Amino acid sequence: MASNVKRKTTFGTSYVDHFSPALPEATPKAINVILSFEEALKLHLSLGQLLGHLNGYNRSTSDGKRTAVNLCVYTKQQRIAVVEGRIRRPGKDEVVENVGDAASPE
Repeated sequence: MASNVKRKTTFGTSYVDHFSPALPEATPKAINVILSFEEALKLHLSLGQLLGHLNGYNRSTSDGKRTAVNLCVYTKQQRIAVVEGRIRRPGKDEVVENVGDAASPE
């Protein structure tokens, strides 16, 4: 009887403001990043810490509204860094680069 119970397969999604650097045409449609339970907990904690920090900004100002999370994925080192970033200003062609903001992976 337990085999008839439906289980969740997706636990939430979010939209990305932009990728930096811009992705080439040949980029795969999706890339799966598989984390162990312990590493996922570290990522969860890192996001929580940064979100708490970002929450201290005055969100009624334009700079406060532009605060963002930058997940910097180092594919060769197989690491993810969680750093503060900025979203692009709506309606402007401004490119805000966050590459290199993260601490270098070991």
